[in-house]
Amino acid sequence: MTFKAWLLSIDMEPEVLEKYRKAGKIGGEIREAVRKMMKPGLPIMEIADFVEGTIRKRGAEPAFPVNISFNEAAAHYTPAHNDPRVVEEGDMIKVDIGVHVDGYIGDLAFTYCSEKSPLIEASQKALDAAIKIIRPGVTVGEIGTVVQETVESLGLGLVTNLTGHTLSRFVFHGSPNIPNVSNDSNYKFHEDSVIAIEPFVAESRTQVKDSGTTEIYKYAMDRPVRLNEARAILKLARDDWKALPFAKRWLFSHISPIKVALALRQLESVGAIETYPVLRNVTEGNIAQSEDTIIVQDKPIVTTRL
Repeated sequence: MTFKAWLLSIDMEPEVLEKYRKAGKIGGEIREAVRKMMKPGLPIMEIADFVEGTIRKRGAEPAFPVNISFNEAAAHYTPAHNDPRVVEEGDMIKVDIGVHVDGYIGDLAFTYCSEKSPLIEASQKALDAAIKIIRPGVTVGEIGTVVQETVESLGLGLVTNLTGHTLSRFVFHGSPNIPNVSNDSNYKFHEDSVIAIEPFVAESRTQVKDSGTTEIYKYAMDRPVRLNEARAILKLARDDWKALPFAKRWLFSHISPIKVALALRQLESVGAIETYPVLRNVTEGNIAQSEDTIIVQDKPIVTTRL
């Protein structure tokens, strides 16, 4: 057995399991509260303030800014400072929530639409089908096959360049990736591996591309920068947010908006931060997403379901 395989097979410490469970429970309760909130006319800043504020009130922290992605946008849309956008009739909105307790993460998502949608139903059915086969020894390829077969049996397609992933302490997108389509990966998940499965469903097989709009950033490395504000942002990103993604709007309580823009531009130019542009469907059609976090065991623990 390789060292990596041995490490992944170690029994999870009870206190670590409890932190994963707590993060998932907080996320699951917030998801259900947001489902009840969602309606046409609701400002998306109200959603963001509720999600991120409730996470902090519960003694946890956001693992990333809440994503509230509309229609053809699959991911990475988080409200800008004072974002005026509201939920409209017929909008298909992905709400992707990340919670961490001492770095142990619950990652979950659902899709809302005021109208019944086969895309939403298919993404949830595919997620449920994948969870049913989770066990020690299940392979990346087996998960992808089940997700693809479920969605295609309903006459729909998947976003092929968005994947599920592993989770570990302060790592919200770890390796290996878990494609939502059939693949030849024989990588086997060991007992107590922590994974997030998230099918993205569209009318037909498609991909997403960067849209150019960015409101989410992440610490990459320390680099020398001239602006005091840039140094302050780098310290916040590294120390306060533990190199997890952060929203531009989070900075405005620390630094003026004009200086935030200049500082981020400088940090990006030297490779000190990573950017997360909004990801949009190349065909411009709607996309639905469902996601849960699972601890791999003979009877898997879905930490984000109540």
